[in-house]
Amino acid sequence: MVLVATPNRDLPKRASTLVIGGGPAGLVSLKYTVEYGEKWTDGEEPVLVEMESEIGGTFKWRGYENAELVSSKQLTCFSDFRYPLSAPDHPSLPNFVEYLNSYAAHFGITPYIRTSTKLISLNYVSSPEDGYKHLAVLQRLNLDQEPIGEPVEILAKNVIITTGLHVTPNIPIIPGLNSEPKPINGPKWLHSSSYKYRSQLESRKVLVLGAGETGMDLAYESVMSPASKVWMGVRTGFLSFPKVLNNFRVLGFTFNGNLPIDGLITNLFEDTYVHKWVAQSHLRWFISDLIIKRVLWVLTGTMAGCNQWAGELPPERQGRAYVFLNKSAKAMQFINRPFYNLSPIHKLFAHYIDPPPPKGNDDPTIDIVPFPKSFDENGRAVFPHPPNHRSKELAWKEECKPDLVVLCTGYKQDWNWLGEGYPRGPEECEIRGVCSEKDLTVGFIGFVRPGVGAIPPIAEMQTQLFLLLSQGRIAIPSSPETYHLLHSPTSRIQYGVDHSTYMSTLSKDIGSSPGLFELWWQYGWFVLFVYCFGAAFPTFFRLTGPFKSDKAKRIVETELWETIQRRGLLGNIFMGVIPMAFYAIINITAYLIEKTWSLAAPLFGLPPPPDNIATETKCIKVKPL
Repeated sequence: MVLVATPNRDLPKRASTLVIGGGPAGLVSLKYTVEYGEKWTDGEEPVLVEMESEIGGTFKWRGYENAELVSSKQLTCFSDFRYPLSAPDHPSLPNFVEYLNSYAAHFGITPYIRTSTKLISLNYVSSPEDGYKHLAVLQRLNLDQEPIGEPVEILAKNVIITTGLHVTPNIPIIPGLNSEPKPINGPKWLHSSSYKYRSQLESRKVLVLGAGETGMDLAYESVMSPASKVWMGVRTGFLSFPKVLNNFRVLGFTFNGNLPIDGLITNLFEDTYVHKWVAQSHLRWFISDLIIKRVLWVLTGTMAGCNQWAGELPPERQGRAYVFLNKSAKAMQFINRPFYNLSPIHKLFAHYIDPPPPKGNDDPTIDIVPFPKSFDENGRAVFPHPPNHRSKELAWKEECKPDLVVLCTGYKQDWNWLGEGYPRGPEECEIRGVCSEKDLTVGFIGFVRPGVGAIPPIAEMQTQLFLLLSQGRIAIPSSPETYHLLHSPTSRIQYGVDHSTYMSTLSKDIGSSPGLFELWWQYGWFVLFVYCFGAAFPTFFRLTGPFKSDKAKRIVETELWETIQRRGLLGNIFMGVIPMAFYAIINITAYLIEKTWSLAAPLFGLPPPPDNIATETKCIKVKPL
């Protein structure tokens, strides 16, 4: 299904809300604005503008052959419009674009969408009337992205910016590759945004630069094309996990549970009913990392990642608290081969089963190397020494002379179109990265990136928060931000969050975090049980609160219950009951200490217990256990 939007329909002169961007975040923002926003009169309807000819955003225009979601459908779908149970857990990108089109058609928001319409500038009006304080200048485009006619102006009361994280390719300058003057013998190069088909890699000597999920995908695609040689350039390291838990063999038994890993963290005592001291200290993250590392060693023989034998991060940064999990693990078998070192005795007890190698190539290998400093006059890569924790990697000492370099180096945002006085992106939005106290009529939706999880449901809850704030229906949140990943202040990416912690925080801000007694009273024991054992699925936060949905109960009782059933009895004991009991003890202990302290303080002249024990959460200042 392709959405037939209304690119030729006249733009309104005024808009109650202007949504900029037609990806998942823009669509869910428009849907909530139409359904829950302030009522508008004729001639001031909400409108979404998208510069491309179709909606879909990154999933439509940055996709490539064989690409599929790395987050599960259960976590990626919006709360009230779900994939059928029969659909694959990780749909292809074209299939997800189809889902987005169906979402827009189902909720009737198509008439408010204008495709082939580019925003040129956004400025404050010097003397606003009737609340119309934003002036947007727009340009209509043809299918070749060329201007049609004169620019058009729209006045808007509210503006929701959903242009996304994947906008302008981030292209590092590497001497001898893409620097000025242009190299004579340097290899050809392209950014991953220009990659579409395996045929672009076939029979080439390919150097993939970057170890994110796109880099891992394209390294795998290079092997499968097949390329004649494949290298992968990695800076510090990465943390590899398969997006589905299966292929473990323990004591002769093969586990093929097909469990998406992003739906395994339970709610009770990990995201809800968490004492403030426990949340602020990130104790849950450090403990879970400590345990997971030991379990990984038992199951696969290495703690660097799940069956990851090379390209690892420094030991102090391996874990949920610090990085984005790389869930595109298909290339790992080819990276591991020179380094795999599981003893035969350990293998008899437990090991990870790699899929069979591609036909016609019995021993393909991806040689892992450092990120190159430059290319010499003959087109050879010049490497620095690898970090000390990766000193075993020796391919950098051999000749690396690619004929194609693929830059999987991510994207950056450009805010030059924003006028004076606007926040320069979510980093300047102190309210959950969504908006600023200086102006609650401007929202940035879909700009945080979860370590494990998905952006679309986060964007849905961010939109809920923005609507309530812009309408003055809730107070500005004041609770500490305990959801930031603990990255270095010099890291290029500063917008990482823990998915479940961030979702839980937003739900409390909105007033949609369900209490256990409230759930039992309204819905009974079954829904309460599913909520406690389930992950931070967005539908849970539509059971109560200002955006309560009559669809939520059935979704919880069917699809979300199915995610718990698939774990099996042992899975729910080890992934549910034991963690809940353990974290219950920690949280109850913290609660008792706080209450005892509060009672003893006036008797013994002590200060009251602190409300906030958090350090600066965006910097690595706390060492893991």
